[in-house]
Amino acid sequence: MSIVPVNGVLVAGAGPTGLIMAISLLKNSVPVRIIDKRSHFHGGARGTAIQPRSLELLAFLGIVDGVFDIATPALLLAIHGPDGRVSKTTKWHEDAEPSPSIPYPELASTSQAEFEKVLRKHLESLGGKVELGVEFVGIQQTADKVTARLQISRNGEIAEDQYDCKYVVAADGAKGRIRSQLGLTFIGETKESERMFVANVHASGVDRDHWHMWGNMSIASIGLKPLNPAPLFQVQALGRDLPAVLPKDTEGIQKLFNSISGVTDIKLEDAEWISEWRANIRMVNTFSVGRVFLAGDCAHCHSPAGGQGSNTAMQDSFNLAWKLALVYKRLASPALLATYSLERMPIAAELLDLTTALHAEVWDRHASALDATTPRTIQNAMFRPKRLLQLGINCRWSPIVLEERAGAGAGSEPASAYGQDSAYVRAGDRAPDATLLEDASAPGAPTSLFALLSVDRHTILVFAGTSTTSADLQSTVITLRVHEHSGVARVVAILPCVSSGFQSDGPMLVDTAGYARNAYGVQGEANTLVAIRPDGIIGAYALTVDGVSRYFTNLLA
Repeated sequence: MSIVPVNGVLVAGAGPTGLIMAISLLKNSVPVRIIDKRSHFHGGARGTAIQPRSLELLAFLGIVDGVFDIATPALLLAIHGPDGRVSKTTKWHEDAEPSPSIPYPELASTSQAEFEKVLRKHLESLGGKVELGVEFVGIQQTADKVTARLQISRNGEIAEDQYDCKYVVAADGAKGRIRSQLGLTFIGETKESERMFVANVHASGVDRDHWHMWGNMSIASIGLKPLNPAPLFQVQALGRDLPAVLPKDTEGIQKLFNSISGVTDIKLEDAEWISEWRANIRMVNTFSVGRVFLAGDCAHCHSPAGGQGSNTAMQDSFNLAWKLALVYKRLASPALLATYSLERMPIAAELLDLTTALHAEVWDRHASALDATTPRTIQNAMFRPKRLLQLGINCRWSPIVLEERAGAGAGSEPASAYGQDSAYVRAGDRAPDATLLEDASAPGAPTSLFALLSVDRHTILVFAGTSTTSADLQSTVITLRVHEHSGVARVVAILPCVSSGFQSDGPMLVDTAGYARNAYGVQGEANTLVAIRPDGIIGAYALTVDGVSRYFTNLLA
């Protein structure tokens, strides 16, 4: 009897969620098969905002430059009055404060279709390829594997196949079938009357330097958002008085635009990817069943208000990928995979609360989600605070993070999974960046802390204390090398800005401006040790080598 090989990870769905998952796994040398039931790739603009936290994670994958090549900056909002002329230009979002710890203080805007092209190109550079026309139609699990039943549609013919793999990641969207095949309930509600109309159009007679809005948010409004490549715009229309039957062609969209905007000198052409969205706000009660994991919209579906959906979905993939890789390589116990739900569900739950409040603000169902005393206008309804940049998202409550400082311990439920509530970083927080680091052996070539991070292993930062000697530092680095030898980490020494005489047989950087020490709250005579996870989260903030060892023992056990 022949033995059927059990493959690595099957990813179902080739949107941003599935593509990030596949790329991250391939970066970890985990074999991946990524499938999509569509016969061709979609061209819709869809969600257009890539938040600063997502840009950081894309940089870790080596993708962010390709994103900036196709992106537009966060343009000012141009609000048009009843006469059709611009009555006000204003920012519609709050940026992060300029800081050496935040490399991308602003979001980037891009058509999702163009973004996916960048991701697919990167996937192919790693040896992966999306298989179109392959639908996940059935599932069986044992203690050792998942057997997926696939329906393959090619050249007008339909065939079925079975595929054995270690794990499945469902990234098949809100209407995907895997969730129901697992018997999960999608808890929530659909608000049929709260609709949004979107389409790709080419527009002339309007500048590409602003995101343009016309109409009344309480009745009907319509917007044109410029995206690359020109002359592409995304048209968005919403409001309780939208027509019952929305247009399905360019002529109909032009009529809708003219009726809401009151202008006739802007011409819309070549409408494509026309769709109608209804408020569908739901979440499953677990993100995994056995060896099958849910990520993105198939796990949590919400309003597009705030531009959080695709970003949160991609961060689901970042959280899960490194854990799957460690378990697949037998470097960690399968128990580690349970922390995916534990860490991501509170974030998704707060996401739903936040975007539902913003959604209600747009549809004027209650007082302002941002300020109950502020009159409702396009500007107020569209405004997005910097909390939505996702730089404060944390998992301080996670059972696998370790905090050794007194009074800064993790382990309890967070006040907010979306925003840090203290002036200093703790275990479970986003790891800050730091610029103006220099190689101690080759000064004059500054780098950044984020340039050190890797998606395939932890990075252990050893901040030398004010009383640390070269021998002390070398001893600490050598002791921590056990985690390098096991394949789970890399050790990097960070020296104070005024340093001489230190020696190490590994990477050693000088914090020339003190940005790294400030960002991580490092002070005192003794060494400070920070273990940064492959998803850019502080896994351990330790004051002793034993603390780092306890962190990895708990993580991998």
